[in-house]
Amino acid sequence: MKMSTSKKTDFIFDFIIVGSGFGGSVAAMRLSQKGYSVAILEKGLRYSSSDFPKTNWNIKKFLWAPLLKCFGIQQITLLKGIMVLHGAGVGGGSLVYANTLMQPEDSVIAHAAWPDTNLWKERFKSNYGLAKRMLGVNKNQRPDLSD
Repeated sequence: MKMSTSKKTDFIFDFIIVGSGFGGSVAAMRLSQKGYSVAILEKGLRYSSSDFPKTNWNIKKFLWAPLLKCFGIQQITLLKGIMVLHGAGVGGGSLVYANTLMQPEDSVIAHAAWPDTNLWKERFKSNYGLAKRMLGVNKNQRPDLSD
């Protein structure tokens, strides 16, 4: 957005969300549905379908590293003891998550790590239903061993 330099313009928001990925976009949507004014800040670019690489070996289109003249969709951040791969652009991690929506099998939820199996089963069921409606889901027509 171009800002006029001849007069001061104040922007006042109830909430400012940093990052437009899964967390930021959902938080912004829910807050705006409740009537709050919300701004989303995103450091990355807005990509069109032609900007996405056909393979992650196309480093200039895949990796976000401006010092190396790479302006792609994924950034690597090294922190103490951890390497974080995250989206870099409008949509954040949704740019690189590969459209995968997996639901755990009942045996996973029945594991002792989940304190109340029936409670979690119901929560997952309703939330996965909501995610399917909002994101749109198609069945993988060609599953193989890696799936």
